[in-house]
Amino acid sequence: MKKTVFLSIMMMLSIGLFMTSCSSDDKTPVVPLTSLTLEIPSNLENAVLTNASAIVTNVQTQKVVNVANDQFLKNGNNYQLQLNNLEEGTYNVAMKGHLDFTLNGVAGQKDFEVKSDNVSISEKSSSLKLTVSTFTAQGGFVISEIFFTGTSTAEGGSYSGDQYIRITNNSDVTLYADSIAVLESAFLTTQKQDYTPDIMSTDFSVQACYMIPGTGKSVPVEPGASLTLAVNAINHKAEQPNSIDLSGADFEFYDESSNANFTDPDGTAPNLDKWYCYTATIYQFHSRGFNSMAIAKMKTTKEDWLQNNVYDAKYLFVFGDFSKEMTKKGIYKVPNAWILDGVNLSVESVREWNVLDASIDAGWTYCGKVDRDETRFNKSVIRKQDAKGKYIDTNNSTNDFTPEAPASLLK
Repeated sequence: MKKTVFLSIMMMLSIGLFMTSCSSDDKTPVVPLTSLTLEIPSNLENAVLTNASAIVTNVQTQKVVNVANDQFLKNGNNYQLQLNNLEEGTYNVAMKGHLDFTLNGVAGQKDFEVKSDNVSISEKSSSLKLTVSTFTAQGGFVISEIFFTGTSTAEGGSYSGDQYIRITNNSDVTLYADSIAVLESAFLTTQKQDYTPDIMSTDFSVQACYMIPGTGKSVPVEPGASLTLAVNAINHKAEQPNSIDLSGADFEFYDESSNANFTDPDGTAPNLDKWYCYTATIYQFHSRGFNSMAIAKMKTTKEDWLQNNVYDAKYLFVFGDFSKEMTKKGIYKVPNAWILDGVNLSVESVREWNVLDASIDAGWTYCGKVDRDETRFNKSVIRKQDAKGKYIDTNNSTNDFTPEAPASLLK
């Protein structure tokens, strides 16, 4: 009897020890510190994360850890947070938020959502990484169309007050067009000179500079959207039935003329901020396309630019046996580093050179194959698009543009 009782007691102790051992073995290990990194695209500058939240879910237990915006800390170009005492296991991680940033010198913003499923967390693997890859953050503002030829009248004449240029946000993020200027070259592509100093590799010499006004985030442009900048933002059909209604343009080139015989109608669109123009009357594009054009993000004040970016260019004028040193005075320049896009324009029969550095545009485009080509009217140069609708931008207008295309706004 005593032996039986003793054996029973020993069996119960063994079972208890076994159960204790099993209980200890079943306890899931805890990882003291897990790092979660939000990786920002490397070409975004000054990235600021707001309205961020993350949900970290244990796949096995369905336990959820919620992370608020103030728990993310800036770490270089990325953001990082620390999660304490996560159980080892498999996790799904989802995050959303808002990013403000600078892309190619232009302010932008984008909402995003990212996630990563079935991520293993253990003492040997205690880090998580989410990459903001829901947008590529490539591209930027490009010149998508220049309509410089004007329209033909029913009487066989021409009308040039309906000229316009369109710039398009070619990225997949919202960008702000504030402080982007439209520039026209000071030199003609049809008259090559050996100017001294030769600054083409560093600067663009301009004779007109009109800037989109704003305080930094006043003019948002959605991905794929365009701005129309009209020479005159009026309904031109009222005067020229074959023309265009540009009263709905986004901005216009407005000039206060010093000559009462040449006045500029102040249309319905907001006026561009005129920094400089060579003419004392009213500005229009060269109707045959002898001047190249560009858009640039102006990175200084108007006063500073006018004071510190003007120079005189010398060249040798030659006509037959006659030659004379000449000086072109008061040329303004814009650093090539500020230029977002540029297009060389010319006419094949009289073209002599490109006036934009090859790093900006290695080619050129046109409307009209000979000088004063009467077939050029109603046509523009339009940037080509790929199969996904993105504008092609290889920094070569010969490849990137369709010359002599029907003006897109002429209906």
